[in-house]
Amino acid sequence: MNEPFIVDAHVHTGYPGQFFSPEVDARALLARMDQFGIQYAVNLGSMRNLLGSSLAEMEVAQREFEESGRRIFFCGFFDPRRGTEDLKILDTAAGWSGFKGIKIHPSFNKVSADDERYAVVWKFAADRDLPIVAHTWSVSSYNPVQALSTPGRFEGFVKHFPAVRFVLAHSGGRGEGRREAILLAQQYENVYMDFGGDIYCHRYFEALAAAGLLAKVLYGTDYPWMDARSHLTRVYLADIPTAAKRSILRDNALRVYQLE
Repeated sequence: MNEPFIVDAHVHTGYPGQFFSPEVDARALLARMDQFGIQYAVNLGSMRNLLGSSLAEMEVAQREFEESGRRIFFCGFFDPRRGTEDLKILDTAAGWSGFKGIKIHPSFNKVSADDERYAVVWKFAADRDLPIVAHTWSVSSYNPVQALSTPGRFEGFVKHFPAVRFVLAHSGGRGEGRREAILLAQQYENVYMDFGGDIYCHRYFEALAAAGLLAKVLYGTDYPWMDARSHLTRVYLADIPTAAKRSILRDNALRVYQLE
C-alpha cells in the first residue's frame, strides 16, 4: 500500500511538562505522520488539558485538526473534580468535526477510576455514542498513584455502560496490569486496548493473538514521548497474520473512534 493508511490512536501535542521532547506541536507531528505512512492520529490532549480543561484548549485542538487537513482528530478531557464545568466544555465540543472521544486520567487527577464521580461522563459518552479512553497502568512502587488506574477498577462502569467503547490506554502497563487488561477485554465486548508508551513486553502481539484479542488492539505511540518507528517495527515483525496487522494499524481504530 503506497498511500498513508495507519491510524496512531494515542498522541499528544503541546509541551509534555515532566518529560523532555524536542518535537511538541501539531506541525511536527504531521511531518512524522507523513514520514511513516500514518494517515490519521487521535490527539488525547495536552498537558494543559490535564491541568484544567478549557474551551480555548479545545479550540486549539479543532484548529490543529483543520490545519492538518482533517487528519489529527482529538478527544476532550474530563476531570471528576471539575465535573460540571468539564461536561459543559465537552457538550460544546461534541458537535465539532474533529472531536472523537473523551480522555480520563485517574492517576493524574488522583481520583480512583471506580469513583462514582466518573458516572456522569460515562453517561455522557453513552448518550452521544462516544468512546472513552483512559490512562491505565500497573501498581507501581515508585509511582503509587498508578494504583488508581489499574484496569480492574474500571470494570463497574464498563459493565454498567456496555454501549460505551472503552479503550485501555497503555494496555494496563506491565505485569499484573497487563493481565488485568487482557481479562477485561476478553470478558467485555466494549473494551479495547492501545499499546502507546513504553510497553515492550516480549512477544506481546503473539500473546494477544493467543488470547483472541487482535481485533481489539489499537496502534498507538504516545507521541511526542515515543518514536512511531519503535512500535511500528514491533507490529511489522510480529508473528501474526498480515490481516491482523492491518487491523491493529488501522481498522480497529477506525471502528472505535468512528473516523470513517
